[in-house]
Parts: sequence; C-alpha cells; structure tokens
Amino acid sequence: MKTLLTSVAMLGLSASAGFADVTLPDGFESARMTGAEVNLHYVRDGGDGETVILLHGWPQTWASWIEVMPLLSADYDIIAVDLRGAGDSDKPDAGYDKRTMATDIMALMDELEIESANIVGHDIGGMTAFAFASQFPDATDTVTIIDVPLPGTPIFDMIAADPRAWHFAFHAAADVPEALTTGNEQFYYSHFMQQMDAGSGGITDYEISITVDAYSDPANATAGFNWYRAFTQDAEDNKVFMETPLEMPVLGLNAERLAPFPYVVQMMEPLAIQVEGQTIDSGHWIPETQPELLSELLDGFFTRN
Repeated sequence: MKTLLTSVAMLGLSASAGFADVTLPDGFESARMTGAEVNLHYVRDGGDGETVILLHGWPQTWASWIEVMPLLSADYDIIAVDLRGAGDSDKPDAGYDKRTMATDIMALMDELEIESANIVGHDIGGMTAFAFASQFPDATDTVTIIDVPLPGTPIFDMIAADPRAWHFAFHAAADVPEALTTGNEQFYYSHFMQQMDAGSGGITDYEISITVDAYSDPANATAGFNWYRAFTQDAEDNKVFMETPLEMPVLGLNAERLAPFPYVVQMMEPLAIQVEGQTIDSGHWIPETQPELLSELLDGFFTRN
C-alpha cells in the first residue's frame, strides 16, 4: 500500500487527489449514521471477529488508517471513523470536548448494534478513546492510545511546555488560526505534517494531500481547531475520569523520534490497572509510517486480551 501511495504521488496526482478520491481498501464500504443528533461517516469491512474502532487525530480523517485497515481485516471487524467535525461527518458548532465526542462513538455502536469493541485512538482520537473507555467501560474490550498526552495529566503539562508543541496554544486561540491559515492550507498543513514526521521520511506527498484537501474546507478547519479549544474542558473531565482507574487492558504507544521514553505507558500506569506498551521508531504519523508494526502490536494485544 505504501508503494502504491508513493507511486500515485509520483504520477503527479497528489496535488489534485481530493479526499473524495481516496480509494477504499478492498472489502471496505463507506457509510454514514442516520439516526443520531450528530451523524458520523465511517468505513467498515464487516468482517468476522471482534470489532476494532479506529479513531484518527489532527489534522486527519479516517484515511489515516488506510494502510492499517487491510492488515487487520482478515481477523477483525474494522471500522475507521471520521470524528465529529472531520471528513464527511457532521460539523456542529459545539461538542468538541472529548467526553462528548466519545458519546458520538457510543451512538455509532448503538446504531450498528455493536455491544463492545477494541477502541484504538491516535492523537485527538487517543484522547477520545480514553474518554470513551472511562464513560463506557462495559462497551470497551481494550483501549489503545497512540502518541498523545491526556489533558489534566502531568505528562500533558510537560509536553505542552515543549516548544515542539507550539500548536497546542496556537490552535486554541479564538479566530487566530483560521485567519492565518485560510488560503495558506497547502503550506500550513504540509509543513506541520513534515515537521511532525521528525525526519523519518515516512509520510508521503499523497498522504499530505489528503489532509490539505480535507482541511481546506473552512468548517473542517474550524472544527479541528475546536478540538484544541476544548482542552481546558477535557482536563476537567479527565480529572473526574481519573478517579476511577480503567479496568480493561490498555496499550500505550508513542513515537520514539519525538519522545525517546514510553511516555504514554508512564502516563497511563496511574490511570489503569493493566497497562503495556512501547516506543516506536517513527515520527508522529505512526499509522501511516509503521503500519505493519502497528498492526502486529495491535493484533498481539487483542489476542492476549
């Protein structure tokens, strides 16, 4: 799949490859919820085995998982979701705190009549995964948090103070990020993704073009910034969630090129009874740049638990 994406970019299609043009992996279908207050778009294969719900980060869509999905689909029912505000999901004016975004995922499971699932979240999706597991433990078989600190934890405060996390404050500012990035989407999003790739050279021009296209939609861009504007509320919600340690197994993974110690595991150990994990030789975009390793780690984690 990586070779295919790179070949597409080399053919000169990356600049014009819009979000709607992303080819679904074999066996997967695109669908939207119809009966919720906020309806989400998702891509699903409906395969046998336990359900795995994949939640993306910023500035991305369900397509960030496009290389992981076929690697897991033989053994699991894979669902990759566009979070509230992203891709082809609804973009309401409010509700971008992760507690509320987690209820969107529960509504999706209810509509699809899924009783429980393995919840996997990268970046903002990882924050949402923690909020989901905290609110809906009976619906959570396992939870995986990939390369993200949780607001309200000491690890978050440490990372937020790092100059490399400058975007936390910038995105949270009222109106400013919209004013400065509108019309400059190609530069801003491609620069950010290359910077956070941390020299691994793994993120392709085509993958970047998917982000640029999706977040050139002003509604999508504002919703993405609203995820950051909700961090203060997320911290307050997480402090309540942290009063009750998670009982389901937790996997924590993070990008070694950005933090050479297993900070997600260290962050989660006080917050859950059973935690395992490691660092991965990658920049921030682990699902795109290390899909084989990530899929192996997820499959092993699900199998053990």
